[in-house]
Amino acid sequence: MNKPEFGRPVGTDGKGILGSDNTTPLNQLEKNALGNLDEDRLNELAKSLFTLNNRKYGPIPGAYMVMCTKTGKEWCVAQLNADRAKPFIIFEDKAFSSIAEAQKEAERMKKERGESAPRRCT
Repeated sequence: MNKPEFGRPVGTDGKGILGSDNTTPLNQLEKNALGNLDEDRLNELAKSLFTLNNRKYGPIPGAYMVMCTKTGKEWCVAQLNADRAKPFIIFEDKAFSSIAEAQKEAERMKKERGESAPRRCT
């Protein structure tokens, strides 16, 4: 099985721009959440996530969060992702009507997958 290639945007040679797999499409919730966010700030976030993930691209094991997708009405479980174009993965099938339910599901997923909180290895 081949891993997706991580590439950098054209014309960024020599610049501090983190790569992206450019193959995993954004779902509708991710498109809404990313909206018109500043690309430079997303790149800075990606650098931090890349470091947190021990200098590896992709989903960060144990780094789950809850994201509000409909103000005051809906919360979804998401996972941090070391990728410039997609800094988090929102699980569309993990939507809840309360933040507490979503937090419980995030903890359950982490425990079920046997993951712990991310730590940077030195």
